[in-house]
Amino acid sequence: MEDKGPRVADYFVLAGLTDSSTPLEQEIHFHDVCHKTAKPKPPITDVAVVMRSLGEEVPPGYTCVESTPSGLSADLNNGSLMAPQIFLCYRRGRDKPPLTDLGVLYEWKERLKQGCHIIQTTPSGRPANISSTSSQRIYVTYRRATESQTYAALAVTDICVIIPGKGETPPHTFCKVDKSLNSSMWGSSVYLCYKKSVAKTNTIAYKAGE
Repeated sequence: MEDKGPRVADYFVLAGLTDSSTPLEQEIHFHDVCHKTAKPKPPITDVAVVMRSLGEEVPPGYTCVESTPSGLSADLNNGSLMAPQIFLCYRRGRDKPPLTDLGVLYEWKERLKQGCHIIQTTPSGRPANISSTSSQRIYVTYRRATESQTYAALAVTDICVIIPGKGETPPHTFCKVDKSLNSSMWGSSVYLCYKKSVAKTNTIAYKAGE
């Protein structure tokens, strides 16, 4: 008699490792534009502010956010007449707990949120005040995951800078810090954006076998 009950599944997959299983030595790549490499990027663990016009260099191991999504200069003082050119840099890694949030502090009118830290100096020791004036200091802030949160927290995985006055908007899935980094009356309003993803640990992929 034929079984007329509901079908539970069409296919079954048996997954596991055999004695002959060998690790993949290369990253997995897809052949269409909708997919990128399957290997996740390490989360962002450090951020820094550098004053390029004053001769400061990007610290070793860091990546400088030099341009906005549409190709404009990502100078945090974009368009200011007398202010130095300031750029944001970041470092990826798994050697310490990742960053979980970024922010902007207007020091003259608000207090630092609990658990956050201020980028107070540049790599060469200069004050990391982004404002063009010393009376209204602006700083980039960050929050770091604790050791117990490292493998479960949503971590900062990408950073960008946008200039809405030039028609730019936050990229898809990016959070916008709704405080302009540029306090100059002559320059463009500049905003920090960042993306958060699960802080995945290193994984080992194996070749498919029989």
